[in-house]
Amino acid sequence: MQLEQQETFVIHGPQLEVFGEVESRLPPPARKRPVAALALVALALVSVFGIGGARLKGVRSSTARIYSAQQDEYGHSIQGDFAAQADAAASLIRVAGNVLGEQDADVQAAQAALDSWNAEADAARPAVQYQLNTALSGAVDLVYTAASDVADSKAKGQLDDLHDSFTSAQATIERAAADYNTKAEDYNATVSAFPANVLAGLWNAGPLQTFAPADVAVGMTGNG
Repeated sequence: MQLEQQETFVIHGPQLEVFGEVESRLPPPARKRPVAALALVALALVSVFGIGGARLKGVRSSTARIYSAQQDEYGHSIQGDFAAQADAAASLIRVAGNVLGEQDADVQAAQAALDSWNAEADAARPAVQYQLNTALSGAVDLVYTAASDVADSKAKGQLDDLHDSFTSAQATIERAAADYNTKAEDYNATVSAFPANVLAGLWNAGPLQTFAPADVAVGMTGNG
């Protein structure tokens, strides 16, 4: 009796190369069959069911773009709102300097916070930007309050308008960053578990930073 020929399962594309690297990256005890074979089978199954390394990296990239570049339906983006906020801060500090004097401690503290922000702005690292944004917001509030207490009506009106622009941008940033954080945390939960964590390492698709304090944000050198 002639046996039916079994259908051969073949993995094509970049996954094949990735699976070929897995065994060499496993701990020494796991390199022995059947442990290594089971690891390869697990990764193969993950790929077959649509959570392969290429897709994982794509999800990471699309999530990171929410923070670094993506615009909403109104043409706003987190980084664009940061720029608008920094412009409002610079103008407010200039007006406050005219009222209090450029050597005033609150004016100098606000300017130092703005300079630190501007030095980091192009890097778009969420955990670092969170820290600098928090420092800038606090310094701007202090100098606004100090200058408003002694400003004449014209300068007071300018300070109020600029502070409103600053706080409006901050509120928009916080809403957009909260949405980004939710998606980044979902992604991070995915890549923290086996076998996605192995694929993430092989495909350079590690965890994303969140716009949050450094002690709760995922540590990494960049967001891209």
